[in-house]
Amino acid sequence: MRNTWAQAKRIWQQFSHDPRTVVMFIVAPVLILWLFSAMLGTTPSEPRLAVVGLPSQVTTALADIAQVSVLSQADADAKLASRDIEAIVSMDGMTLNVEVEGTNASTTARTLAAIQSGLKTMAASGQGGVGALPTLDVSYLHGSADWTSFDYLGPVFIGIFIFVFVFITAGMSLVTERTGGTMERLLVSPIKNWQIVAGYCLGFGVVTVVQAGIVLMASIKLIGFPNEGNLGLVIVTTFSMAMVSMTLGLLVSGLARTAFQVIQLMILLVIPQVLLSGIFDLTNAPTWMNVLSVCFPISHGAEALRAVMLRGEGLADIGYQLAILWAFVIAFFLLASLSFRSRRTR
Repeated sequence: MRNTWAQAKRIWQQFSHDPRTVVMFIVAPVLILWLFSAMLGTTPSEPRLAVVGLPSQVTTALADIAQVSVLSQADADAKLASRDIEAIVSMDGMTLNVEVEGTNASTTARTLAAIQSGLKTMAASGQGGVGALPTLDVSYLHGSADWTSFDYLGPVFIGIFIFVFVFITAGMSLVTERTGGTMERLLVSPIKNWQIVAGYCLGFGVVTVVQAGIVLMASIKLIGFPNEGNLGLVIVTTFSMAMVSMTLGLLVSGLARTAFQVIQLMILLVIPQVLLSGIFDLTNAPTWMNVLSVCFPISHGAEALRAVMLRGEGLADIGYQLAILWAFVIAFFLLASLSFRSRRTR
């Protein structure tokens, strides 16, 4: 019993000498739970519909259950393509034509359910002399009725898994080399700081290309994720996300002293990015949360993957997101080089 007590006392002393660990034990769970409460505490927004040439009584019925804009066909098509609305509603005789954006199956189902609810209410009340429900004809701008919510989340999961696994691999490898004494020998050699970081990026970069290719092929061929775009462009996007993760991992491992501290910093720097990457609908989330998600690289990578895999968009359409990802790569690379420099001067 005395030996057990002595061992426990030694663990407590280690915590008392490492206040950062104590703070992380408290801050990290509270931060993650707070983010969850902010995201999951919101109610789904009303569907956004564009109506083209509908009778006034139908427009009024839909306005009771959705955000309705009366637009021309050209303006409605543009807004649907830019995802500013969920559906375009028009009418041909007793057929109600509904064209949905289609990539998010849950949003599509909620939109169609709202339209049917509005029509039922209109028919039941006999507004405008209408006593029968119009026939619903649904068409899809992207995807199909067979797509599920998991198909919509698939590109995000691919980006997240690659980001997280590369971060852990890069961060832990560097800490392991430091523990084994390899890093100290490098730091006292004539090699420059940026050359050390560049060497890691080149080495891990080649491995990452292979990993991205295998993960993507397995996701598409075995799991069945849809891919409407160019597979090479998907690989470029995942590689860009992996490079961001790698340079961030090198930066974190340059600041951390132990593998445990790498995990602590991962919880603080990576988990919030994962939560705000697009897994959850942030439409009704607080404004600051939407702004914060735009500041994270995973969000831009996930949106680029969705654009290519779900909507078949090309390089011109995701060039902005790729530019942001590589801006993060450059920034993290420079900061990682500076962290090595600070260690060398100690």
